[in-house]
Amino acid sequence: MMKKNFFVIVAGAMAIPFFIWGWDRYQDQQIKVSVVSATPLYSSEVDAAYGSQKPVRTLKPGEKLQVIRATYGKDYWAILVETDAGIHAWVASGQQALIIPRPK
Repeated sequence: MMKKNFFVIVAGAMAIPFFIWGWDRYQDQQIKVSVVSATPLYSSEVDAAYGSQKPVRTLKPGEKLQVIRATYGKDYWAILVETDAGIHAWVASGQQALIIPRPK
């Protein structure tokens, strides 16, 4: 009986971080992004935040994006997106070329 209780406690303790991680990813994927003008896509979140490298490609106005993940750095918010063409890349959220409605 003692082993069973120990297993239940350990399994529960291990499940909590996975639940939190899953909920965080779910929340990120609820973000909707609209492209209103040419927007550079970058290979990393830091490149997106600071524009320090050459973009992977440039998004066109109206292009559809699916948000995969959002991350926050010291002074930036970057979003990992997937294009209709299947390209995974990062955009900085503060760009005026993007519309990101605030959750209600």
